[in-house]
Amino acid sequence: MTKANKKTSAVKIVDGKLILSLPDAKEPVVWQMDLEQAQSASFTVKEDKKAKAFNLVFKTQGEKQEEIAPFADKQDAINVLMETSEALQNAQGKIHTRANTSAPAGSAPNNEKGGKLGAFLAAALIIILFITWAAFSSAPSKLTGMSSAGGNSYNTDTGNPREAAGVPISADDFLSNR
Repeated sequence: MTKANKKTSAVKIVDGKLILSLPDAKEPVVWQMDLEQAQSASFTVKEDKKAKAFNLVFKTQGEKQEEIAPFADKQDAINVLMETSEALQNAQGKIHTRANTSAPAGSAPNNEKGGKLGAFLAAALIIILFITWAAFSSAPSKLTGMSSAGGNSYNTDTGNPREAAGVPISADDFLSNR
């Protein structure tokens, strides 16, 4: 921070990235990282007695450390650390695990109960479709008079040519031959 108490360092989250803009550091820097990395990482302030500086440090889960920026004043480093903490806390819906990175920001992560329910519903739908198909494929055709070759003639037991397709007959004749 500057002597006039002006806050010039900025910590923002933009497009799934944590961006630290630190012009008040001993070595000014703009630093960024994917929010996905923030899930298993930490930030800390470490004193470097040789350089007489306080370093803002990023630590990964495997204890790998990356120095972000050195500060002359410990309070400046702590202020940036607290701004970073606040920005990460307000990043709800923007931090995704590798399994759901394709999900849009703000969408709920796919939980295991929802996955099991979806699988059950899909299996039930397949079973219902199979039963419906089996019922209709084994049922006798309601069009019992139609020829199996798909022709247009109407077959009856009488063999009367008047009953062939395209030949007009009276309704009484038609109903009496049923």
